[in-house]
Amino acid sequence: KLVPFGAFVRVEEGIEGLVHISELAERHVEVPDQIVNVGEEVMVKVIDIDLERRRISLSLKQADEDFTEEFDPSKYGMADSYDEQGNYIFPEGFDPETNEWLEGFDEQREAWEARYAESERRHRLHAAQIERHRAAAAEAAANGEGGYSSESGAETKAAEAPAEDAGTLASDEQLAALREKLAGGE
Repeated sequence: KLVPFGAFVRVEEGIEGLVHISELAERHVEVPDQIVNVGEEVMVKVIDIDLERRRISLSLKQADEDFTEEFDPSKYGMADSYDEQGNYIFPEGFDPETNEWLEGFDEQREAWEARYAESERRHRLHAAQIERHRAAAAEAAANGEGGYSSESGAETKAAEAPAEDAGTLASDEQLAALREKLAGGE
């Protein structure tokens, strides 16, 4: 959902956070539709979870700053586990000696492979997002614009949006669970 001051992004089913307009891009943005579109899947960084006010603050700009070409599954939703000595704990049923899955662990292998494939998909999505934003920034710079001027009327449309479209509040339990998940506790 786009509003004059930013964009609401669904983080998980039933949980939305706000990307303030100042956190959409490095350059000046007048209206959110210069950077994002309704229904577009974007990569954001959670910058704050305020349990008291039941708000999640997100940043597209900071997510883009954290991007690296090298794929790291842990940055895209695949939790890492380490023992007290800092050694990686392999998934149950995986033999690090042979680098293969043991017989009888097909369910675990399939679940792990699905999580890995999803994190790869997110990395590709993020790489495409970076390219779109670089191209848009280069175009704006070539046109001598610090930002864009909107000719689409999106500012008016967003301002006229009904209040129920302005985002939803998650329950305290949902926010606490999200905070725990983001901290690696899942």
